[in-house]
Amino acid sequence: MLGGFGSINHMIVTLRNNKNLLPAKRSYFKKKDYGSLKSEYYKAVGGSFNIKKASAEELLAIRKKIIKKREKETRRFIFLLGISIPLIVLGLYFTFHNFRFGFPNVKTTQEISLENDDEEKYYFYLEDGDKWLQKRNYYNAVFQYKKAVALYPSDFEANYRLALGYSYQCQYDFENCDKGMQLILKLEKEFPDNKDIQNVKAIFVHWGA
Repeated sequence: MLGGFGSINHMIVTLRNNKNLLPAKRSYFKKKDYGSLKSEYYKAVGGSFNIKKASAEELLAIRKKIIKKREKETRRFIFLLGISIPLIVLGLYFTFHNFRFGFPNVKTTQEISLENDDEEKYYFYLEDGDKWLQKRNYYNAVFQYKKAVALYPSDFEANYRLALGYSYQCQYDFENCDKGMQLILKLEKEFPDNKDIQNVKAIFVHWGA
């Protein structure tokens, strides 16, 4: 029993001595400001700072080095910016190229001008073809009517005038009777009650045979 008490007492004494060897807790957590750091430095160096003063040449060299570094960083930034901006623009272009945000497709000024130009050509070909037809130059009339049909293939007026031109060629020149008959039959299916189509068809039936 006494032996065990002696061991415990020896342990307590040992722990107390070890604790005394440790620095105070506050030294671990004490915030070191500029004053405390300065005091510690004074103690370490013997009470005075030994700072070497830079010469004008050294300061100029440091300044040039800093400026050169900044210029290098600026060039690098401009280079990266020059690469990234085109990539961003291309990405946005391909992303929203055909995207209309729910709005209907609006024709551009160029598309409208092209349509107006085609329309003017269309009416010119019809009017010019009519003039040639009145002059009994059926070849030129058919030539102009074909141009009008090429612009507006499904338009009735252009196709009817072309069939009419074929009918005059068939009647007086004995040409294009088959072409005229095929075209007039096509128009007859689309417009079965049109009397003008029936009259032109009668010419092909008579002269084409």
